[in-house]
Amino acid sequence: MRWVLPSLLLCLAIPALGASKPQRLGSWLRGQLPTFAENQTQSPFFNERSSGDGVSHELYFWFFPSTNPVAQQNKEILIYLTGGPGCSSIGELLQSNGPISWQPGTLQAIPNKWSWHRLTNVVWVDQPVGTGFSQGTPTAVNQQDVARDFLGFWTNFVETFALQGYAVYVTGSSYAGMYAPFISSAMLDRKNKTYFNVSGMAIWDGLYSKVALTQDVLVASNVNKWSSILPFNDSFSAFIKTIDAKCGYTAYLDEFLVFPPKGVQPSALPGQNPLTNLPLPGCALYLSVVSAVLELNPCFSAFDITLHCPVLFDPIGFAGGHLTLPPAFPVPVFDFPEVKAALHAPANATWVFCQNPAIRPVFVNGTDQSLNAGPGSQAVLPGVIERTGNVILGHGSRDFLVLPEATLLTIQNLTWNGRLGFQQRPAAPLVLPAHGGGASAGVAAVAAGAGVVGSTHAERGLTCGFESTEPFTVDVGGGGAQPAGDLGNGTVVVGG
Repeated sequence: MRWVLPSLLLCLAIPALGASKPQRLGSWLRGQLPTFAENQTQSPFFNERSSGDGVSHELYFWFFPSTNPVAQQNKEILIYLTGGPGCSSIGELLQSNGPISWQPGTLQAIPNKWSWHRLTNVVWVDQPVGTGFSQGTPTAVNQQDVARDFLGFWTNFVETFALQGYAVYVTGSSYAGMYAPFISSAMLDRKNKTYFNVSGMAIWDGLYSKVALTQDVLVASNVNKWSSILPFNDSFSAFIKTIDAKCGYTAYLDEFLVFPPKGVQPSALPGQNPLTNLPLPGCALYLSVVSAVLELNPCFSAFDITLHCPVLFDPIGFAGGHLTLPPAFPVPVFDFPEVKAALHAPANATWVFCQNPAIRPVFVNGTDQSLNAGPGSQAVLPGVIERTGNVILGHGSRDFLVLPEATLLTIQNLTWNGRLGFQQRPAAPLVLPAHGGGASAGVAAVAAGAGVVGSTHAERGLTCGFESTEPFTVDVGGGGAQPAGDLGNGTVVVGG
């Protein structure tokens, strides 16, 4: 399988939603659990992996073999990892890309016709230890520990389902920008295609290095981009400009977010204490902006800057980062006893979508030493690109927690296949095909998000894709074949 970015993004779209009794989810799930070869159940259960110090680690997974005959013939499997750190992948299975869809504000779970398992075999894994339904005492201090645990789990998983020799695609979101590159690199290092035949990697809205690079450095430029949603008064707008200039944030962007790149970015970020990785006095601009946003919009969500009040109730209790459960739900849906029984989950486990790192950290002392050291996953990303030639890094424009330009800054600081970064700024239109008869076909096309949704670019085995808030103008005289019909998102076709 080669990555086809529009196809993967298309399967993220969410269909129309209905209403029913949420109490029936447990029995409904039992009826939805498909079977694997020769009636082997693929429903969720643990796969144990003992750590080197004798502590038992059990990672929880939910495996959906594909309904696509081509995927079954191709012998391939996709791993999906949610970030956090400490957020459960089955939460995103339910609300993003899995076979079952239950969206905030709705009263029932329904089949998701955009599920990724319609493209290939997919397994959602709660990892590292301490995440979701996974069990054991967290012992990881860095990403090397996380990868070692995962490879032990994966060996057991491959043997359980006879997946030897399958092409493996490692994907995920958010903090999976740390997980996926380290896991992929560790698999490739084994040079064992029977169990670790990594053939590609894809990450959306990923965190790849120091948090400041995704927030403080970028927040002023993103406030300008979203001025219609963040209508700060003149005095606070002036405050943002003053702090941004004082701490050197936009100056850093002007110097290093260029194509081709100027050079390797310094390890010490502007406005940050290099010893603590915390903002210098007067330079915590991101927190100042978020505090001000909450004055304007008390329902503000960093996960989607366009959300406003009211906050929708959510079956997993995480609508935009707000703990708002549906009526008569004492706990999130995956913590219901009947649901846990249907999912073969431990009855005594307490499930939350994202663990509170102050209460149940997934790293010892709540610190990922791979991130604090500075380069994060930038140290291993180039090797994954070079050894697979099939990597996608994408980012949505509405993410205000990991700001989009952070992915471009990461790319411009990587050296792979003999060159540093992209030589050209991503500018080609990212076109999603209409599903169900073309972009004028009505609801089906709208639900699929058909048309131009952003920009894309590829060089030397790395592809990027970015959602845009701005319309595109596509010049058909530029030499490239352009799609016919309404391209969406305000796009105008000129030069015909």
